[in-house]
Amino acid sequence: MITRFDHAVIGVRDLSSAIRQYQTLGFDVHPGGQHVGLGTHNAIVRFGLDYLELISVYDEAAAAASGARGDAILNFLRKREGGLLGYALAITGIQQEAERWRSSPITAEPFAMQRRRPDGNLLQWHLLVPSHVAWRRPWPFFIHWDTPDEQRLSWEGPGEHANGVIRWDGVSVGVRDLEKIANLYRQQVGLQETGPVDEVPHLKARRACFRLGSACIDLLAPQDEGPVQQMLAEVGEGPFEITLVVKSLEQTRRYLVQQHIDLEPYPDEPELFLLPPRLALGTRLVLKEQQS
Repeated sequence: MITRFDHAVIGVRDLSSAIRQYQTLGFDVHPGGQHVGLGTHNAIVRFGLDYLELISVYDEAAAAASGARGDAILNFLRKREGGLLGYALAITGIQQEAERWRSSPITAEPFAMQRRRPDGNLLQWHLLVPSHVAWRRPWPFFIHWDTPDEQRLSWEGPGEHANGVIRWDGVSVGVRDLEKIANLYRQQVGLQETGPVDEVPHLKARRACFRLGSACIDLLAPQDEGPVQQMLAEVGEGPFEITLVVKSLEQTRRYLVQQHIDLEPYPDEPELFLLPPRLALGTRLVLKEQQS
């Protein structure tokens, strides 16, 4: 059973530089440690149980030896400084979720993962990854934490973010065949649509929205040349942008002005703003104000 959004993964070419850049954007970022045996390491931007993960490769040989997963992140980062790679949903009953995918042409079997934190503590979890590679896919991957939530939060507590961000609110995913992928979200992911397919004129795309708690996962298929079509041409299907909630947009704006950063208005959505993607290392991070 899907319980919540867990995290979004942002690939970065240089982790130390990315940490500094995201700190400049007002995020409280902390080194997360190394993924045992995979040649990757990360940093965490935690809001609660939900977080952003900055991931990079520190050992190319080890990453390549890990198989398709390592090859995918190496190829992605050879061509760009960074960008959204994937997103994870937290689940209970990982074997039951695996059974759901066994009825699909896209296979997925659970496997164990570990991350050794800088303080020596070992985080453990199991993943379920449809198609065996989590990166740049039009669907999520799934995580079942073996380390209890309370333990993880005692090791990696929620940050105090100078930009005022308090939580995740949604993810948009670029797809080529909206009907096909929407059906996969219904049947294999197990989510329900909030209503009929509509249009998003400023993105020149059609949209299907799937509810997850109080937030949405939007599937976007291009109708014409626009940002979604451009992403598909450059990096293929997968996450397009992440929406985050801030305490106060005015507070956020004041902080960013101090850093000589201007928020970008979001077209046709006066309540939304965009952090400059070039400063977020190729990642579209949309900000909206918390509702009272």
